[in-house]
Amino acid sequence: MKIPVALIIDNDCVTRWQNSALKEAAEYIDLKLIVNCKNTNNKKNLTKHFAYYVTNFLCLKNSLTKKIEYEDHHADKVDFDSIYDRGWQSIPPHIVEEIRKRQIKVVIKFGMSLLRINKNITELDILSFHHGDPETYRGRPAGFYELYDNADRVGIIVQKILNELDGGEVFARAYSKITHHSYRKTAINFFKNSKYLLRKALINYKHQKTIKVKELGKNYSLPSNLKVLVFAAKLLTRKFRRLFYGAFVQKYWNIVKFKGLPNIFEGASLSTTSGAVPTIEEQYTFYADPFFSVDGKKIRVEALNKKNGMGEIIELNSLSLINEGVILKGCHFSYPYSIYDNGGEFLIPEVASHSGPFMCNMSETNDRRQYLMGLEGYRIIDATIIFNNGFYYLFGELAENAADCLSLFYSNELKGPYAPHPDNPIVIDPKSARMGGRIIVKDKKIYRFGQDNCYGYGDKITISEIEDLSPQSYSERPVAYLSFKDAKGPHTLDLISGDAVMDFYTDKFSVLAGYRRFLAKISKRK
Repeated sequence: MKIPVALIIDNDCVTRWQNSALKEAAEYIDLKLIVNCKNTNNKKNLTKHFAYYVTNFLCLKNSLTKKIEYEDHHADKVDFDSIYDRGWQSIPPHIVEEIRKRQIKVVIKFGMSLLRINKNITELDILSFHHGDPETYRGRPAGFYELYDNADRVGIIVQKILNELDGGEVFARAYSKITHHSYRKTAINFFKNSKYLLRKALINYKHQKTIKVKELGKNYSLPSNLKVLVFAAKLLTRKFRRLFYGAFVQKYWNIVKFKGLPNIFEGASLSTTSGAVPTIEEQYTFYADPFFSVDGKKIRVEALNKKNGMGEIIELNSLSLINEGVILKGCHFSYPYSIYDNGGEFLIPEVASHSGPFMCNMSETNDRRQYLMGLEGYRIIDATIIFNNGFYYLFGELAENAADCLSLFYSNELKGPYAPHPDNPIVIDPKSARMGGRIIVKDKKIYRFGQDNCYGYGDKITISEIEDLSPQSYSERPVAYLSFKDAKGPHTLDLISGDAVMDFYTDKFSVLAGYRRFLAKISKRK
């Protein structure tokens, strides 16, 4: 059922990301009134904050914050001038009465600045976005201090606003990946991810489900000119380091197999020397994305071909770790996940660079591919399927937001047709969203491995317990983290009968690193 709402905007306009948020949430919004403020004016202290306003213009003013005219011909509209009191704005009583007489309880705030919650509007629940985690980064500007401090991610919340800054109930929370050398890219990313949160907030509001905030963090204000100059120097330094890394540092990936590994679900810091590491054959650059076959006799990996820069799926003997043959090659293949179903094993490789998802029946001698129905129009990264309570659930990332967002699809049959989950994206967080291995059931609990890509691709694993999994709802919580003492990773992890296999990488200087990265990009586009 739709929620009757009023929408606060400025000068008949919303930003593009706000417009996208309204469209995403349209099935839950019964927009009855547009409340259009005509006099919002954010005063600027150009002497004290000149450098920041230049930075704001170059970075926070982007394609997603561009203002567009907003119209809804089914909703009434009232114009008004707000009441100002030392930087705070208030809604005049006659406008509050317009809201009240339409029996509106919820107001979406996409306009005005600091809004004073007077007695005459305490009966309204005013929902507002904040780009920052209230436990660590309150205030403004969005994303600035996270980048300054080299934080792992930027928080995004939708909250009920009170006079206490960020002190209201939180109805939706997510996190966005930081590009640590670029404020503009970081901002575009958190505005892009924001479009999903209004829908989630309205669903949670409808069910009176709030997200607990442990403790409010420091309240930040606009930076001084000197702090902005230091900020710019930090980003420039990181940019040069990134360019050097791309040109001259090579990631050397491999896999490691462990026997009798300690309980990883309690978290661990592992060592690659505690397991068995295969020798990479001459024709390959690396091994990565390891998965056991369903009988545990094989370990399937992505092996990167030196000549063409494309991934091939090969099988290693699980005991000797010796290559026993190529399964898939010709295009780029990775993440060789498989599932046992109706007496057979089905391989579901990652093929997002050139195809929609398909599965291969491993009992067939020929390469018989069956495309997963309902997903023909999707390019899904790291597809991982689990059967639970009568449904097949396919977890994976869409190519356009793989770093931050995890999507879910479900079906009554392995082959499909699959339907998108109504909570998509089910996870918005670079610390755990991207799939990092097989979903494991242990002691009647379901655990999902997710990559922590906050600072770099394949840095470590976040283990989350899935608390609610159905065609209507999804929830999980992080319970542990996995990393290596002597390497980066793991990036992909699989378990079977007490054994574990995972991948890792080390950084080494190479004059050919940039060339190999360029070759890999070109090859994947073919």
